[in-house]
Amino acid sequence: MKKNSHGWRTAGSKLVYRNRWLRVTEYAITYPNGRPGIYGVVEKGPGVAVVALNRRGEIYFTRQYRYTVNQVVLELPAGAVARAETPLACARRELFEETGVRARRFTRLGRFYTAMGHENAEIIAYLAEGLDESGLSHANKEHDEGILGIEALPLARIKQLIAKGRIRCGITLAALNLFFTRKGR
Repeated sequence: MKKNSHGWRTAGSKLVYRNRWLRVTEYAITYPNGRPGIYGVVEKGPGVAVVALNRRGEIYFTRQYRYTVNQVVLELPAGAVARAETPLACARRELFEETGVRARRFTRLGRFYTAMGHENAEIIAYLAEGLDESGLSHANKEHDEGILGIEALPLARIKQLIAKGRIRCGITLAALNLFFTRKGR
């Protein structure tokens, strides 16, 4: 039995499900109180979220359908880092693929985990500035996501939407929090 931190122990594991984006592994564990149990973990590689700020003080969002919640939602451009790709290269790619926008400057805002109770995915948030909006497109370049449109929203409107519970994507909310905190806005 493998001893983990803080009294947790792992007796074994088995792969339950796998596709090209994630794995689900079930671990046989012993809790710190000595009781046996199982722990399911969604294992995903790192991802990025991009806060693309234009010269008018607006941030770009995608409006897209999400099958998991059967809703159309506002999200920042985001995605998974490919195997041979750096997070920065992924941020550049995702911004362009989802919006058609390119940026001259990227600044790392910070990192966060999405759902530590069951998932190990870490997201790296970037601020993109010096935008070239000449390729702005209302249809994503991959044509495989449910992107229905692109919206550039002013900061005050974003704060209103957050306060009203209209922006509900956790990755988007966490990345915007890093942006507003670091930029003092």
